[in-house]
Amino acid sequence: MTKTRSQNSTDIWSDARKILMSAAMVAISFSGALSASATSPGPTNPYDPNGQPRTYYVSKNGDNTDGRSWATAWNEMDQIHWTDVSPQRRDSLVIDGGVNRMVYRTTMKVQAVAYYSPVTVKVSTETSHNGQAVIAPGNTANGIEITSGGFILNGSKRSGILIYGAKNGMTINATAPYPFNVKNVEIAHCAESGVTVGAAHYPIPLTQMILHDNATNLVTKQNSTPGGASLSKCWIYNSTYLTKADGIRCDGSASGPPMPGVTLNNCVLGPGLRDGVNNLSSARPTLRNCLFINSTRNNVSSYSVSLDKVTSFMTKLNPAGNGHKCIKLQTTGQPYGMIGSTVKKSIFYGGTVEVPLTIQLPYPGSLPQPFPITVEANTQFRTTGNTTVLAAEMVDPKFRSPVGFLPNITPVALLMGLDFSLRDASPAAGTGSEVTSVKQLLSTFD
Repeated sequence: MTKTRSQNSTDIWSDARKILMSAAMVAISFSGALSASATSPGPTNPYDPNGQPRTYYVSKNGDNTDGRSWATAWNEMDQIHWTDVSPQRRDSLVIDGGVNRMVYRTTMKVQAVAYYSPVTVKVSTETSHNGQAVIAPGNTANGIEITSGGFILNGSKRSGILIYGAKNGMTINATAPYPFNVKNVEIAHCAESGVTVGAAHYPIPLTQMILHDNATNLVTKQNSTPGGASLSKCWIYNSTYLTKADGIRCDGSASGPPMPGVTLNNCVLGPGLRDGVNNLSSARPTLRNCLFINSTRNNVSSYSVSLDKVTSFMTKLNPAGNGHKCIKLQTTGQPYGMIGSTVKKSIFYGGTVEVPLTIQLPYPGSLPQPFPITVEANTQFRTTGNTTVLAAEMVDPKFRSPVGFLPNITPVALLMGLDFSLRDASPAAGTGSEVTSVKQLLSTFD
């Protein structure tokens, strides 16, 4: 039968409607697929940056399968599958601290891939899991070994991670400029060092650390590289004079161009240390708002140094009855020794000032030059040696604690409780460290 023109028009519109409806269904389907893709957990590839962040767990109570829950947690530090923990995906690793504490017996060898979005490792804040995580692998093994940037370690509270009795509490060799920080870790009684920081081109931040009674509490390598350990709000001490360990030792060549080196802000060094800072390299330690309490040999020993608002206290003699130095600056037989030191708005109470008057350059026929040091608004009292280099006269800064009555053999525990804040009538107001006691420092930890 032949269709009329009207019937042909009706069929055309009918076909058009079908095509439009089909297109709409395709569009809706495509939109749904995009929405599902945006909210799905993402692909399983751990290095896919579009994957959703995952949380992994470490617990002595886990069954050591996939680390994805407390029940299936990796049960020791050497059981962590670092290849599963992706920085691209912004994964995190949570450590079980138990109800009060949980003890792990193997080394945490961090093998996270260096990346600009760091892997975060922290102690749990959940009830029944928020105790102290203890890493005690024995004195022939390191506690934690870190070999890359893109890594953040946080004990989640003061001393939330305790590394005890290891060979080195922590070794850090992170040279690339990726995010990095270690926070809220206590390290004690380690056979070689509390922390060893390798040569680095970028500062290695250590925050709210407590290091004590290690063979050397912190070693930082300064091999012609500008970086090094960068400490903020840290307490370094020995609980007994018998330990004879330094607070910070800077290793490296004493020749070559001077580098910035280790930095300390808002820290307490002491009591009980042999040297507070012992710099054996051409690096220039920089300290601001730091408190030194009665090192038995030197509070500061270096070729050059920058001190700004530092408070240094020493009894008249050390416990052995010998003199000890609040500041010891040394010369080197090369022109780099001319880099000089700065000592500003600092307070020195007790101890010997050992700063040379001149420096001899290694050129034939050269004459001695004045030792390069810049001083400004310092206060000193009961110091001996080359005292005029720091300030023109002796002025009692008037600390709140009556430190002038302390004997040479003052118990370490008593020194820990001293208050070095200034009385209202102090002639040194506006100078010295803003960190005025161990108690005050610890109150600032978060």
